[in-house]
Amino acid sequence: MKKIKLLGIGKSKLRNYFIFPKKQDFFKICRQLLLELGVEKFNVDSFARPLDNYGEPIIDQEKDINDYIDRHYSFNDVKKQYNIELIFGKDKIFLIIYTKTDKQKEISRIINELID
Repeated sequence: MKKIKLLGIGKSKLRNYFIFPKKQDFFKICRQLLLELGVEKFNVDSFARPLDNYGEPIIDQEKDINDYIDRHYSFNDVKKQYNIELIFGKDKIFLIIYTKTDKQKEISRIINELID
């Protein structure tokens, strides 16, 4: 799988944030991250993809990331361990992960597999 560059990082005990360049590849990497964090598969598959006439995501298509400016998305995992926010700016994407307990090592392990 292609990886993406990490521009910045910040952490506290119950919050981690990551800054990425705004590249089309981010959608695929982000969906993988959301799956690893335990977000429901349908929500992950639907993210940044067009839907067919039945409301199902078209898996082999993606929306254009340049259309995502000043947008905010929020996800929760099925175990309610993570609250994940994505904020799309003009040139950067901000990923913020909130936790109820310290999950720094687990989050870092997952992120390190996805970054360049």
